[in-house]
Formats: sequence, C-alpha cells, structure tokens
Amino acid sequence: MGVRVGREQSRGAPLKPLDDPTPITGATIDVAVRIGWLLRMARLTAPGRSVPRLADMVTRLQGLGLSTSSSSLHRVETGAVRDDRVVEAYERALGLQPGSLRACIDIVCRTFPYAPTERAPLERVTSPEEMSRLHEPVLEGRAHGGQWRDWARALAQPGNIALPASVARERVVALMQETVRAVGCSYLTRYDALALLRRSAYGEVVRSAAAQMLDDPHVQIVNETLSAVGEAADPETRAWLVDLLADPRDVVVQGAAIGLGTMVETHGAPDFWRPVLDRLVDLYNEAGPEGERWGWLSHVLRLLPPDDLAAARPRLAHPPAPAGRILHKESRDAFVRECQVHAEEASAALGLPYQPMLARLLFEVVADGRSSRSQTSALLLATLPAVREASIDAIATIAHEHEDAWLRERASYRITALIEDRAPRVRAPAPDEEVPFLDVLWQVKAGVPLPEPTLLGALRTGGVGPGSGIHAVGWSGSPILERVAAGEGDWPAEIRGAAAWWLRTGSRLQDPTDERSLSHH
Repeated sequence: MGVRVGREQSRGAPLKPLDDPTPITGATIDVAVRIGWLLRMARLTAPGRSVPRLADMVTRLQGLGLSTSSSSLHRVETGAVRDDRVVEAYERALGLQPGSLRACIDIVCRTFPYAPTERAPLERVTSPEEMSRLHEPVLEGRAHGGQWRDWARALAQPGNIALPASVARERVVALMQETVRAVGCSYLTRYDALALLRRSAYGEVVRSAAAQMLDDPHVQIVNETLSAVGEAADPETRAWLVDLLADPRDVVVQGAAIGLGTMVETHGAPDFWRPVLDRLVDLYNEAGPEGERWGWLSHVLRLLPPDDLAAARPRLAHPPAPAGRILHKESRDAFVRECQVHAEEASAALGLPYQPMLARLLFEVVADGRSSRSQTSALLLATLPAVREASIDAIATIAHEHEDAWLRERASYRITALIEDRAPRVRAPAPDEEVPFLDVLWQVKAGVPLPEPTLLGALRTGGVGPGSGIHAVGWSGSPILERVAAGEGDWPAEIRGAAAWWLRTGSRLQDPTDERSLSHH
C-alpha cells in the first residue's frame, strides 16, 4: 500500500505565478513560497514539459506509490506545507538527481531559522540489511551525492551510532575531499550530507576531519568544509574557528570567516560573540590594515550585533576595510526592473508565463550583499537544469553587457555558483589575445576541455586558493599539474604545492547521469 498525502480537490483555474511578497531590502524573506516555487518549477520544466497540470503529477506520483491529490500538491507547491516524502517523490517522478531537491530545501531552511519545519515523520533505518545497503557504496568509495546524503541522514538519526569514530572520520574526510571539487547538484547533495553529520552525534568527527584537512600546508579549498562545520554551534568550535583567523594562509582565514558566518546566521544567540570578542579584536589589530586578511577580519567584525561592535570599536587599531558597495534606491530600483526583463525573457525561454520569483532571485544573486540571500538564491536557481540554463544566460548577459562595472564584476563571479555542465556564452578571443581568466574558470567548471596554452595563461595570473589560476587548472585535471608539482618551470613554491594538492585531491567531480536512477529507492 502506498502512502497517502492529503485529499482530493476539483480542478481549478491556472495557477498564479508565485512571488516573494517581502520587501527586497527587508530583514526576512518568505522561505516557504521559495521552496514551493522550486517544486512547482521542477514540475513545469520537466523534460518534454510532460507534467503541466497538478492532476498529471498526481497520476505520476500514484504510479510511484504515493497517493495524493491536486489540493495537497497545491499546498506543497505554494509552500503551505513542507513534506519531505512529496519532495523525494518529485525527484523520482521527474528524473532529477537523487537528493537534489531535498538538499536544496534543507540548506535554504537551515539558513533561515524562521523557515517552515518538516512535517513528514522521520523515517528510521530499522534493519541491518537497510543499514548495510546505505553503508556499502560509501565504505567502498563509489557513492555519489544522493547515496552520501542517504547515508548521512541515516547516521544522523538520534541514537544511531552505526560506525566507530575512526571509520567515520576516514569516510568524512573522503566526503570533504569530494565536496570541495564537486559541481552543481553533485556538490549540493554532498554538502548537505556533511551538514547533516555535523548536526548529529558525529558532529565532533566532522570538526576533527576538517582539522585534518587543514593540516595539509597547501590545502586550496576550505570554504565548503568550514561552512559545514559552522552548521552546528558549540563553544569549542566557535573558539577554534576564531583561532583559525590567525592562520598565515589567506585561504584558511577566508574559510574561517565563512564558517563563523554560517554559525552565527543559523545558531547565533544575542551573546554569541561576547566570549570571543577580545580574541577577535586582538587578531584584527595584529593583521594590519591591508591585504585579504584585513578584508576578511573586517567582514567578521561586520557580523557583530550593534552593541558588540560599539564595544569593540574603541579598541580597534585601524578602521575596518570598506564594506562592499550597496545600491542606493534609484540604482536598486533600476536593476530590479532590469532583472524583471531578464526574468521575462527566461520565462519565455522556459515556455512559461512571467515568473516574478525568478526576477527576485536574479537580483539577489547579483546585487544582494547579504551572503545568506545571494547564496541560497543561487541554490534555488541552480538545482533544476532548465532553470539553471536560463538563469546562467541572464546573469552572463549582465556580466558582459551591463553599464555598471560593479554589477558586471559581481555577475561574473556569482555566476560560477550556478555552473554545472554548461558554461556561459563567452566572446571568442582574437588570435593573438589570451582567453580572459573568468572565461577559463567558467569553462573548466563546466567540464569544457581547454588547450594547454589557455590553461598556462590562466596559471600565469598567479595566486592560490579559490578564484586563482591554479584553481582553474586544478578543476581541469590537466597534465600541467603533474609537471608543475614536479618542479618543471619556474613556478613559485606555493603554486607547486597547490598543484600537488590538486593531484592528491582530484579534479572536477560530477556524478554520472546514467547512474542517477539507480540510487532512487
């Protein structure tokens, strides 16, 4: 017998496009309507546009053993109800990557504490056979994102201590090494798996695994790892992240700042900063008023509530780095209108009426200075293949054509969060012109093979860590890495060490599409 959700409803008028009614500069957003919109768009943009009506979806879900009704699905698709059973059934019915919708919704809802709570009962693992099935691909090193997430969800159940700490740590390190190089939904499901484990009885295992990764002097990507560590709050981890702000590696300082941002966003009590405020001020003063470290420590200071910041300010040895630009009302209103035009074009390309939510999310991805808004909006646009492609086209147009250089630059960098398997349109360079670095980064993230001279040109831009030339070459997995790591050429030691890290960790990771259906249960 299948699960029954809700009751029947007669067919009604065409569904009104969803929008977030909250002010674009307001303190809160309507999380419920955003996740409802994601599910509605999943149905409306399904391959062949084969499920245009709720009644069609009811029939499809009934074929999978989920008995429901149009009225029940309408409540789910408008955000009135959050039900993981229905979301999982949407993934199966629409051929989406296992866990992708659920991971996106989980991450968005964790980011905003006022988000709707899950109504579906917790499905516990009740047999050794089921736990063995979940463990197998993970322990054998062949799990893809949905399997990692299912495994983590099982281990995160209260009272389910199913692995020794040493085995769990080894697998969590492997999960971290995959997460930092995964793209698109392959990244989304792995990150959610890490976050689930961090919020479980295995939370300290996740923190110690992160510390183990940081022991590598040439570690290149830590933002995702330390953000996952920040998904749960405790005094020891808070102090550890603050201490990491003293690390000599800029990449670690950036990751620690992001981890603290995640922690205070999702768990911060009013007195969150007070036990570490003196240490934070000392680290800020030691950093000096220049460089990336100053910028990231200034970012952390801006996370302080007004009272704590007022208490700290007289002790600061120098002013914080300037905050990022904020659009004034006239410019903001103008860019909102431009995003509406882009959303109209994207909606038409999708064969849908105008989607005002699409305009809101495009604006937030490019122009909202609050990382919780820009990052979760990027997730909502990136999870569905058709929506992702339309959004990439819109943001690429802003990156290439907008008259405001600041918006062009932000669009150029923010678009990387959406890229999975198709790069944005790029201008073909002249025969004697090097490919612009961002074009290289976009293409290697999408898995586009590039000739060695192009990658060497990117490598000559210098630097290490996210957004650097070695980052682009690392994504590509080019044989250049082996030559650089072996000492060929006159590359600096930090770039040789970074190349060796990429060789140890692996290059771009995307789950094979032909295996996705195998992991739906």
